[in-house]
Amino acid sequence: MEIQNMEYESKTPQDVLVFTDSPIFHKRTVILDLAADVTCGDVINPTTGAAYVAADADNCAVALQNQIAGEARSLVISDTQCVFNPAGLVVAAAAKDAAYAALVKQGNRIADANTAI
Repeated sequence: MEIQNMEYESKTPQDVLVFTDSPIFHKRTVILDLAADVTCGDVINPTTGAAYVAADADNCAVALQNQIAGEARSLVISDTQCVFNPAGLVVAAAAKDAAYAALVKQGNRIADANTAI
């Protein structure tokens, strides 16, 4: 039996979320015209679906599913009361601090080695 390379394996919400306070309120669905594919764990602007940049300020969410580019695409994204695994998040290095601050401001947390749940 051959062991597959996991580098390109798709992430799931379990790779991105460490904990959610509510099975209902931690996510929401938006309808977006996506210019590019979105994968689970991508930190995005939830209004445009584009990759998050620091200029987006508090307009930040995490994709919780994969979705191909196109018009009027349904996408499940984070909402509030989530604890995120930083290893599961995909965000540009230049926007990382701003994205984390925006997610925390929305009532979420970013896990670290000292996070108590």
